[in-house]
Amino acid sequence: MRPVLLFVMLLGLGGQFASAHASHSREAGLIKRPVGIKKLQPPLTRVGLEAAKTPDGLEACTQPIPIAGSLSQSLGETIRYIVDVDGLSVGTVDFKAVQRGSFNDALVTEYRSHFKIDSLVSAIVSVEGRAASLVPLDGQIPVRAMNRYRIRKNQYEEEVVYDASRNELVSNRSRNGKRKRDVRHFVVPARDFIAGFYFFRTLPRDVNGCTVIYGNQRAYTIWISPDGQEKVKTPVGLRLADRYTIRYASERFKKPRTGRVWVSVGPDRLPYRAELDGKHSLLARIHLYEPGSGS
Repeated sequence: MRPVLLFVMLLGLGGQFASAHASHSREAGLIKRPVGIKKLQPPLTRVGLEAAKTPDGLEACTQPIPIAGSLSQSLGETIRYIVDVDGLSVGTVDFKAVQRGSFNDALVTEYRSHFKIDSLVSAIVSVEGRAASLVPLDGQIPVRAMNRYRIRKNQYEEEVVYDASRNELVSNRSRNGKRKRDVRHFVVPARDFIAGFYFFRTLPRDVNGCTVIYGNQRAYTIWISPDGQEKVKTPVGLRLADRYTIRYASERFKKPRTGRVWVSVGPDRLPYRAELDGKHSLLARIHLYEPGSGS
């Protein structure tokens, strides 16, 4: 079921998630209280800037898509996708702009994502999780991101602190309570999967370039290029969409993988549909959109 999580990460390209059994106090949000792992200490050593590693056949991202503007969306905006694996519906993924507030003296928006597996599939394999990202109102790189998710009996947690001024991030990740720390300094800005999802929606329609996503203590290099237009099926009928080809790989992939994303041509730039190729056929299709009304 790990390919499902990767697919969700690439949607938010969704990454990993928190346990559905998190307590109410932890559900309250990152702005009121940092969720998950204890406060991180400053890194003891500093390494040189590095490009995220890629397998043969995929160029490293050293000149990324420029960052322009902010990610801000209307509070309450909710997007839900149905996720299929090899033609079988396995669950849903939600993305939501939850609240705005102050975090470490910065004005931020909190974005959340939730992956919920279908009850029939959960009888075979138990997978569920949540993630959250705090992004400055005037920027696109998060100041903090977290995810918790459960696969069968294994519980995973990760919290990442970003310093955009130095392209630095510090990750603390645990598996069933056993922790591992990772300090990275990339030559390009890296972001978590939720911020990556909203970043994708801000890109110009003719975008052609790369970005780096970080999660699960590894970097994912993603290249995107335009591939024409096509009408796609949505809950409200056929809609015209810009189609994009993506090529991506993590630092541990032996070869790059491919996919396609269809995005609305309107100002909301809604991703309608996404497909990933690989050992399993993975598909996400939009099921619900609520525009929100908050400011």
